[in-house]
Parts: sequence; C-alpha cells; structure tokens
Amino acid sequence: MEFLRWGVRALIGVVVLVVWHRCRYPGGWGPAFGRAYATERRELARARRRLTSRAVRGWYEQTVLRVRLDSAQTARRRRVSSARQTLQEARDPGRGPVLGRLGALVLHRHALLIGESEELPLVGLVVRIHHGSKSHHLIVTEADSHVHHVPLSQIEYEENAVHSFVTLITNAARRDSAFQAGLDDRVEAAQTALAVAEADSAREDAVRSELEDVKRQQRSDPEQAAALARLKAARQKWKDATGRLPTR
Repeated sequence: MEFLRWGVRALIGVVVLVVWHRCRYPGGWGPAFGRAYATERRELARARRRLTSRAVRGWYEQTVLRVRLDSAQTARRRRVSSARQTLQEARDPGRGPVLGRLGALVLHRHALLIGESEELPLVGLVVRIHHGSKSHHLIVTEADSHVHHVPLSQIEYEENAVHSFVTLITNAARRDSAFQAGLDDRVEAAQTALAVAEADSAREDAVRSELEDVKRQQRSDPEQAAALARLKAARQKWKDATGRLPTR
C-alpha cells in the first residue's frame, strides 16, 4: 500500500513537471520535447537563466539594503521609545521602589504609605517619636502641616527598630527634596533627548539614499538591458519556429 502511495506521488510529480515544461515551451509536444527544437529550447533556457541571474543579484542587493534600513529604523524606534520612557519617568517618578517597612508604614523612594489609604509625599515630611507606656507614637507632619498619628506596639516593635525606621524616613525625605528640586532640569533634558532621538534619522537616510542609488543603477544596467534583449530575441525566435510566444 505504501509503495502504491509513493507511486501515485511520483506520477503526480511527473505530470506536474511535464505540464510546467510545456507551459515554458509552448507549441505542442514536438517543440516542448522534440529534438528538432532542441537548439531553440537551449537558447531560450540560456536567455532566461541570464536574466534570472541578473534579477536575483539585483534582488539580493536591494534586500541587503532593505534589511539594513529596517535595522536602522528599529534602532531609532528603540531610542525614541527609551527617550519617551525617560521623559515620562522624569515628569512622574511615581512612588519609586520600597526602601523599608514598619507596621502599617511602607517607605518608598518618593512617598510614605500609611496603611492602604494614605500616601504622603516625602518632601517636607517630618517624623517625631513619643514613647508611651505601651506604644511608640509616630507623629508624621506633612509640608502643609497636616499631622498623622501612627501607634506601634512596644511588644511587636523594639525602640531601636522604630528609631532606625524614622532615621530612614528622614534621610529619604532629604534625598527626595534634592531630587524634586532638580525635576524641571531633568524634564527639560529628557525633552531635549527625545527631540534629538526623533530627529536622528542620519543612518536611515544614508541607507535609503544608498538603496535609491542601487535601484537607479539597476534600471540603467547595460547587462540587464542586454539580458532582456537576448530573451526577447530568443522568445521571438521561438514564436517564428512554433507560432507561439513563450512567457519570460
């Protein structure tokens, strides 16, 4: 059964090749396969190969340049995307990464979270500690004088840990003040970098210009014109001999 399937496939292949050959060399069985037309078939096949060779070479040259152009465009898109991301981060740095936690307090690089509902900016933030009989009391004062009270159980949190966390908040607030003071300069620098990235198409322009030069050279290539002329003559000779004009 397997042998029969392979036989059918081989027969189909042969039929396809015969049909293709007759289409390439029209005019009937004689012109397509007979010895009387062998010279014309060779000339037509040779002319086709020469033209195909020139076409493949031209296609390869253009493809290499198109790949380079695509690479240059992709690289510029990456630069622009990175510059836009930098600008977005400069305009809105967000909370930043977590620096530490203590009870309901979560300290980020640019914000202090109290529980799940309150987010305080670090700029101007002041934290004081009052130790009661059972709790440590953190008094958090924002830059606008708004005050928050955060009690911490002395059983769960040692005094040294509380003082260390308050020191961490104080140092983060000072760093964030300096960070926010330079915000406008960073935004301006990021905007400039984005404009430069968007306008920097030198690599693309150079490759695009090279591609257009190659296209012009190929259009005026004397070898290409000669190959076309040889194929035209071979096709006309075939028509004169068989009455049928073959395809290119």
